[in-house]
Amino acid sequence: MARHSSYLYEIQGLRAVAALMVAVYHIWIQKVSGGVDVFFVVAAFFIVGSLTRGGPPTLGGLFDYYAKTLRRVVPSAAVVIVTTVALSLWLMPDSMWRNQIKHALASTLFVENWALAFTATDYLQQGSPPSPFQQLWALAVQVQFYCLFPLLLWAAGRVGRRDQHGYRRRVIVALALIGLLSLSYSVYMTARNQPWAYFDSGARAWEFAIGGLLAFAVTRMTLSRLAAKLLGWVSLAVLLTFALFLEVSSSFPGVVALIPVLAACGIIIAARNQCDIWLLNNRGVVWFGDLSFAFYLWHWPLLSCYRYATGGFDVGLLPGLAIIGGAALLAGLTTWGFENSVRRSAWLSRHRFATYAACAALLALPMAALGGWYHDYQGRRASAEAALDQFLHHARPAEATVYPPTLIASMDLPPSSRDGCHQTATDAELVECSYGDPDADKTVVLAGGSHAQQWLAALQRVAARERFRLVTLTKGGCMLSLDADADYMAYPSCHAWNERVIERIRQIQPDYVFTNSTRGQGAAEHVPEGYLAAWRALAEGGVRVLALRDNPWFGFDVPECVDLHKDAPDACAKPRDALLSRRSPTADYHLGNVYFADISDLFCDERLCRPRQGKVLLYRDDHHITNTFSQLAAPRIARTLARAEAAFAAADAGHWIAGAPQGAKPVIPRKGS
Repeated sequence: MARHSSYLYEIQGLRAVAALMVAVYHIWIQKVSGGVDVFFVVAAFFIVGSLTRGGPPTLGGLFDYYAKTLRRVVPSAAVVIVTTVALSLWLMPDSMWRNQIKHALASTLFVENWALAFTATDYLQQGSPPSPFQQLWALAVQVQFYCLFPLLLWAAGRVGRRDQHGYRRRVIVALALIGLLSLSYSVYMTARNQPWAYFDSGARAWEFAIGGLLAFAVTRMTLSRLAAKLLGWVSLAVLLTFALFLEVSSSFPGVVALIPVLAACGIIIAARNQCDIWLLNNRGVVWFGDLSFAFYLWHWPLLSCYRYATGGFDVGLLPGLAIIGGAALLAGLTTWGFENSVRRSAWLSRHRFATYAACAALLALPMAALGGWYHDYQGRRASAEAALDQFLHHARPAEATVYPPTLIASMDLPPSSRDGCHQTATDAELVECSYGDPDADKTVVLAGGSHAQQWLAALQRVAARERFRLVTLTKGGCMLSLDADADYMAYPSCHAWNERVIERIRQIQPDYVFTNSTRGQGAAEHVPEGYLAAWRALAEGGVRVLALRDNPWFGFDVPECVDLHKDAPDACAKPRDALLSRRSPTADYHLGNVYFADISDLFCDERLCRPRQGKVLLYRDDHHITNTFSQLAAPRIARTLARAEAAFAAADAGHWIAGAPQGAKPVIPRKGS
């Protein structure tokens, strides 16, 4: 293909390769490919290069650039979002509607990356198919920088000397500072909270900064033909293969993201120095590069639809090729049939405010589709809530297959989540609430993370019947433990919170504390050392503990699975040995102040663990029980409490607590003695 001095065909080919890399890795490899990082570098390269070519952009030039960008981005995005909404309504179980409406709205507003960051989504988790809107996180990040970088370039032209040399220097310094600060933040946040960092715009800004700096550097870098050829082909080889040989999915976007970023830079530098990379500049690849934006948008909804339709995650060779072919076909129809008509409209090009109005109208289409979806969801939700109310309070089965109905299962939370009595994962202050009889002589403290909190409804019912005071001290993602190095206490606020909780419990001097005793699944199920340390600390304060074996963790979204297999109750069951050890880990421990309880027979028989028992849905996600099941389990919890209290009474009389070896002496004195 003949070369053109003002256009680098290799960059268009690079876009094509990046888009195909993303699709191939998503479909067959389930790893981070680095293709999105290439998009970010190329986008910034063109933003900075085009806006600084003739000096600082004017305010009018800024608005013209925004209008041009909107004509490029909005048409394809609007079509993909509207189509994905329709496909979701057709294929997606209604248990997922609530979250997917949020993702669709965030995608339309170009903030999907933040929606995913706040839910700490694992992008490539294989448990259940991710959101069909999830690929739009990368577009959201790009749009955010499409907005911010031109403003930065304009502002740099308003301060200091107005000559071209001074302007370039200010922009370079600003981009270098942004790059250094963002890369430092990215490395820190990736080590601390990688799922958040992956979607965080601040942790990605350095990739755009490098692309912007490249726009200045590339015009001053002269390489020999041999050096350019070597740089270009080595960079391309690294880009295509690095993710195959390195386990990088849990390391992005930290230092490891420098590999695809620098590889993309190497290809652009080589191309600028007349390196003929035929794999990138041949006519077919360049042609596909024109479709790469729309192809990227289409491949993920098609992949998600295939997984929903088949009920599996793995994709064979032929179905995968069909997904790629379908995405390419839809990309061509979208680009040539719609996007180009808007982008190349002479009238819109002359009237930028008409462009803004036209793009607002296009974005109104997915908003209207979302409005209809939300209205349908609200109607079904009202019916589901009425059915659950009848089931719980009137003992009359309604039309639902299970209770709570799968549509509202994710919202079937413990009362303390609605009362504001459950501390967030980020704060270390104690949130203490009381239920039951506030004047009762008997006090029970519910303490720990969400797996302790989930039994609140059962304990409330027992407290109301037996008239005792129930105090809650719970925190999201934080067990009652004093091991600051444990994986479940990997953030500072959890350790600080636990120290305060132990002290507060010792002040309350309850009859006993209700908490969890185990963690882990199958053969890995164990009693963490941090739990033992916490119980010993309570023993020193004269406090007893009722420690309940944790419920099985299924590893997939249970309501979704049940929704997809309405007529096959055991389709979502898993072998007991995969979820629970055959022998309870607590059998190896004999602590004078701890009563170990095991109610795993509510979830499992000798062979299978079932997340659905008859008409009752036990789980609201992959490992938390529903509030409905907690309420229904109240009689069993009452018997468990009675046995624990009998054991504690026996200890007070000089006997041993159940589970301790005969002859063991109690280490906890009678309350009040």
